[in-house]
Amino acid sequence: MRNQEQRRFTMPADNTRPFKSHRYDVFGVKIARRLTLFGDQNLSAFIALEADPSVLAYCERPLVINDLKPKRVVDFWVERESGEELWLLLRPTERTWRSEPNLPNAAFNVWAAANDLSIVLHLPEDLGLPDEARRNWGEILRYLGANSRFVHAELSDQIYRMCGDGRTIDEIQNLLDDEDPILVRTAIFRLVHEGRIQIPSILTSAIGLDTLVVSR
Repeated sequence: MRNQEQRRFTMPADNTRPFKSHRYDVFGVKIARRLTLFGDQNLSAFIALEADPSVLAYCERPLVINDLKPKRVVDFWVERESGEELWLLLRPTERTWRSEPNLPNAAFNVWAAANDLSIVLHLPEDLGLPDEARRNWGEILRYLGANSRFVHAELSDQIYRMCGDGRTIDEIQNLLDDEDPILVRTAIFRLVHEGRIQIPSILTSAIGLDTLVVSR
């Protein structure tokens, strides 16, 4: 895995705010920095990237395709163990791009292939999450951004061993009553973020003390 300095893209190439788009200022746990996103589709993509344990790193708006008129920003660069991807979040006028092999641009496609970058075209519905899931992942990422640096590996490993076939957050906190409950919850969320444990109800129910967590 590359470190931050070796990664191909680490900062956005374009910070122009599209007309009428909503601005979201968020903290990327996987990339350890703040980022600004424009529009609900980009926020959904950000949550999907943070929630996917196979994603090692990403960068918002890493490239601009200047040959297109108007110019087109590549929405995300994504790094996995299996390779690197360039995500284009398709707008309503771009829905046909998936069926047209030379889009977004033949020269850009050739350049991406030569640099071992896979182009991924996402329709809005590809990355949509239920509102409850978005709120849950928002809570998880806020906890990690604020507290993760205070959680020691031994606590995370202890919680992982506890989960087995499933325990509620309340049960885990009671078993670790000598630990700060904020850090216990943060450790649980870090394990979820890393893909080591899961919350089966994350898509449908708000996270609370009665939430069940299960080892993968």
